Amino acid sequence: MKIYILTDMEGVGGVINRSQVFSSQAYYEKTREWLTLEVNAAVEGAIQGGATEILVLDGHGANNACNMLYEKLHKGAQYIQGTPWTEYLQSLDSLFGGFFHIGAHAMAGTQAAILEHTMSSEAWVEMLVNGKPMGEIGLCAACAGDFGVPFIMVSGDDKACAESAGYSPGIETAIVKYGISRHCARLLPMPVVHDLIREKAKAAVQKAKTIEPFTVEPPVEIQIEFFRNDMVDGIREREGVKKVGPRKVLYSGNSIIEAFGRRMGG
Repeated sequence: MKIYILTDMEGVGGVINRSQVFSSQAYYEKTREWLTLEVNAAVEGAIQGGATEILVLDGHGANNACNMLYEKLHKGAQYIQGTPWTEYLQSLDSLFGGFFHIGAHAMAGTQAAILEHTMSSEAWVEMLVNGKPMGEIGLCAACAGDFGVPFIMVSGDDKACAESAGYSPGIETAIVKYGISRHCARLLPMPVVHDLIREKAKAAVQKAKTIEPFTVEPPVEIQIEFFRNDMVDGIREREGVKKVGPRKVLYSGNSIIEAFGRRMGG
């Protein structure tokens, strides 16, 4: 079975503030190590569960999506790093049997979630998909679902894991920390985190065929509310792209991948 792993940084164990996830900040290099070790644990668990091929996408925006430490990555997978991607969830297709999200964070506005945001903590206020609030977790699960790939494993804080379970009943959740406020959490020791991710990854592969893909019924409308008017001023209205307010833009398409892809092109 082929497994696709998307990574992020805010949901990594031990991460609690912005100084750990931006490449210009002092603690970023240490967080790169922590992320790499969690990815390796997920790869090990997936292999133990029966995965025959694993592709990992470095999905955190810092450092041009070069966050994992190349020299320390597990030999049992292949890895995509760098930007730009030519498609959202680069190289994901229907040949994969399961989708993992390692280091996931909750959507913008989630109470007591560590570093909660949707796409950009500096530009986006909220994303609605067919009228319902959705964050990156739901978006990625739905994009995988468009290919018939089930969302089977996630790691992150307790809020991110609960959000994931809402889209994919039966998903294996590795809660690596418990949010107290946006920048405060009750943490688990690193060896416990790695054991948990490894265990959940193994179980996820073994039960992958029992989990249904999450999909959004077409047609799909994605409304994005931005923080300021000037963030919308430069967006060009065209097919599938309509300004519906001074800070809101509606992207539409026949699938969530098509609708979200409308963001490209200004």
